[in-house]
Amino acid sequence: MPAAPTARMSEAQRRFAVTHINLARQQARRFSLRHGIPYDELLGAAYLGLCKGALGYDPARGHRPSSYLVPKVKGELLHHLRDTGFQLRISHRARELWMRARRPLALGLSDAEIARRCGVALTEWLECRRACGQRPLSLEGELTQEIEDGESLAAVACP
Repeated sequence: MPAAPTARMSEAQRRFAVTHINLARQQARRFSLRHGIPYDELLGAAYLGLCKGALGYDPARGHRPSSYLVPKVKGELLHHLRDTGFQLRISHRARELWMRARRPLALGLSDAEIARRCGVALTEWLECRRACGQRPLSLEGELTQEIEDGESLAAVACP
């Protein structure tokens, strides 16, 4: 669970945060769809980012509230992902291949056709798909329990 902000919000800052609560919800929904994490799991982090943004927002600087708040909320969402899950580092080449293949993949083309369209060997495409096509694993729950019970990481099979 994310830590609460240490500063106390004034009544004006609270009203500001409540006024922009849909912005936090929208960012949590987008993040949920993009990363395959349940929306409800992300709301707390999004609200925390909104509160931190409300504490630091200064209308005298001339910024639109959304321009200031969106990066704060996204930052908290990324911190939440970093703190509760892990992701293997994927090479730049594999990420580029994944980005090029997203459209053909969405069209339902076969793996062989996607590899041909992207100009790579089928084995390279399959390796990329396996690395990039999965959501991050949670460090909480079943995997943590297996590790605590003394099972080796080698015994935990990846799909």
